[in-house]
Amino acid sequence: MTSASRANGRSSISSRKSHNGTMQLLDPQLATRRRLQTGLVIAGGLAGTIFGIALTRMGIIVAVAPPATLGNYGWNAAVFAALAAVVSPMVSWSGLRRVPLWRTVVEPLAVAVAGGAAAVVAGSPLMLLVLPPVGLTLGFLNLRRRYPELQR
Repeated sequence: MTSASRANGRSSISSRKSHNGTMQLLDPQLATRRRLQTGLVIAGGLAGTIFGIALTRMGIIVAVAPPATLGNYGWNAAVFAALAAVVSPMVSWSGLRRVPLWRTVVEPLAVAVAGGAAAVVAGSPLMLLVLPPVGLTLGFLNLRRRYPELQR
């Protein structure tokens, strides 16, 4: 223990303890991070649901297939919701830390749907497989470019 920490009566280990010497179980910063993480999971799941439904409709149009059943829409919505609920927090915390949280969900979704719409206009099933993921990636890269990390 250094002389400054002895004068304070705290060591580096006990600096996170409350005044009575016990460890705080409900750290306000941890609670805030948990709420943000939960919000990102929910928002990512909703964005994935929207994307799954839109992609199903676009696929039907491009493939000139019969109308999709409610089960088709539900399955695609559930799969894309699960994927987005997992990926959204990881991307937001790892690569887009300075970006407003709503933009990490809305803008990549909009660019991915725009990529799917471009494939529908082109009438190409292959482009429908390629353009939405490319649009999603471009959306993330654009956000990263517009909100660069601080240099230390």
